[in-house]
Amino acid sequence: MKTILTAGLTPSWQHVLEFDSLRIDAVNRAVDSLWFSAGKSVNAALAIHTLGGKVRALFPGGGENARKMREELTEMGLETRILPTDAELRICTTLVDRCAQTITELVENGEPLTETELEAWRRLFTQEVQNADLVVISGSLPQKTPAGLYEDMVSQIPAGVPSILDFRGEGLLACLKYRPLAVKPNREELEQTVGRPLSDEHELLDACRMLNAAGAQWVVVSDGPKALWAVSAEESIRLEPPKVTPTPEHPVLCPIGCGDALTGALALAISRGETMRSALSFAMDAAAQNLLQLTSCRFG
Repeated sequence: MKTILTAGLTPSWQHVLEFDSLRIDAVNRAVDSLWFSAGKSVNAALAIHTLGGKVRALFPGGGENARKMREELTEMGLETRILPTDAELRICTTLVDRCAQTITELVENGEPLTETELEAWRRLFTQEVQNADLVVISGSLPQKTPAGLYEDMVSQIPAGVPSILDFRGEGLLACLKYRPLAVKPNREELEQTVGRPLSDEHELLDACRMLNAAGAQWVVVSDGPKALWAVSAEESIRLEPPKVTPTPEHPVLCPIGCGDALTGALALAISRGETMRSALSFAMDAAAQNLLQLTSCRFG
């Protein structure tokens, strides 16, 4: 079984609070409370692991929250490489309104790594990537982090090892010359990356082909409940996502982590030798299943 390495610098210790009805500017009492490990790269690793793949999750974190994450992930059997940091690992909070069937996400920005921690991170990634058969790098960089850090990381991936990049903007553009197997922005992130609105599918495909020309072998663009596009220099694939509706058991659909579920499942299917079309179908099914759970990317 091939080993997938996931790496990202903004993990989170997630807190979900459920309310019968959430009122703004008022006291609200939660009817349920959940705590669990999250963040884009951790979510992708969880998807791979719980779908039956072999994965190592590499991320930084400090304090009590990092200890809790390590404990939970170890109990789940997920292999981790956690770089200790001075700063406490961030908490992100999800507010669920059962009556209105809404999800509100409160995001705490990740604290910057010190210069010493950044150098340690580069060394750790360079070491871990030597033993990977496929690499997934995802998530935003912490504030005040050098913009070229992701390029530094991608440049260390050994020749012949495929990579999937799930981040946006100038950092992504700088990595395309290393010919990643796939980049996976959503539509809004693709707009931010190319610096213009994409008002129709023609403009979206033009933007994808621009990234292809710069080096991306595949550009995979998700757009919530709308069609997903995967574009290479030779082929364009358009797939409609599965239809998901609330049920009495799952009254609120939670989109948080669906993109990460797609990334992780896509990486797993590719590592198993599936075609891009087949891998995308598998990944979209995982993303749809993720809508029915509040604890992101835990399958099986």
